[in-house]
Amino acid sequence: MEYVEDLNKLESNIEKILQSLATVQGDKAKLQADIACLEEDKKGLEEQIKCLKDEKKNVHQRVSGLLGSIEKWEKSSVLVADQASFANLTGKVSSEPVQGLLIGS
Repeated sequence: MEYVEDLNKLESNIEKILQSLATVQGDKAKLQADIACLEEDKKGLEEQIKCLKDEKKNVHQRVSGLLGSIEKWEKSSVLVADQASFANLTGKVSSEPVQGLLIGS
């Protein structure tokens, strides 16, 4: 009757294995669903990153344009100040641009 006892143990072990297998298969299905959700989230985040990079590029271009305008304004105000200083030194008030004075002089 030893073999009956061994068969009972074998049956018990096989039942435990089958239960574990069912649990693992359920876990696998849950993990696959989680992966699918995470992949969708990833796609959304990648699109958001793309939009933010485009926005950053646009802002960078606009700020560069503004800085260029400020630099032009600064140069023109320096030229006006130089023209006023030159007029004070020579006693003349000129309506010509500074370049005209330098080239014509």
